[in-house]
Amino acid sequence: MSRQKLQDAWQAMKILKRFSLQQVRDAIEHTTLDSLKAFAKRLVAANAIAEHADHDDIYYSILNASYSPFEQPVNSGVTNKNSGRQRMWQSMRILNEFDAGQVASTANVSLSSARSYISILKKVGYIFVVKNAPRSGSLIERAGEITIYRMLKNTGPKRPIPKTKGVFDANTNKLVKFKEVKRKTVQIAPVTLGEAHDYN
Repeated sequence: MSRQKLQDAWQAMKILKRFSLQQVRDAIEHTTLDSLKAFAKRLVAANAIAEHADHDDIYYSILNASYSPFEQPVNSGVTNKNSGRQRMWQSMRILNEFDAGQVASTANVSLSSARSYISILKKVGYIFVVKNAPRSGSLIERAGEITIYRMLKNTGPKRPIPKTKGVFDANTNKLVKFKEVKRKTVQIAPVTLGEAHDYN
């Protein structure tokens, strides 16, 4: 299994927290259970995850989410600016229902980056709002209230790429255009000359 797939598997495990290897395989696709078993064995030996047996079923739980099972690569000065979006997309696919903070923390990106990508995906109908955070009321009343989103179009493991008029979905090889925003027409009452109006 490639280093990228191992990184995807570790991210999926941290998001799921308690999982079977089949769940991890379903989350990241294009890998084998044998590869995941070997990787899980490494993580168990490093005390990063714990193995549990429930009758004939084997499942795992996270012990140390901050553990890094990979050697840090030498920084060549070249960065993949889209890797954050790939991690965010994977987080959304696994969580299915989420808020911007969860996506930011599980994908290891800033909250503003998560909100920006979520906003783009919402405009093309890939996710929708389940619960809006209140915009009125005092800070105390709004404390802890967050906007919750849900995945609507899970087209595959590759992230949708933002473009000028929408997003390019490499899973379907199609450009999905932004939905048009319908604006309400404001009707202004006609004013007859000579009428007195009270503007106070």
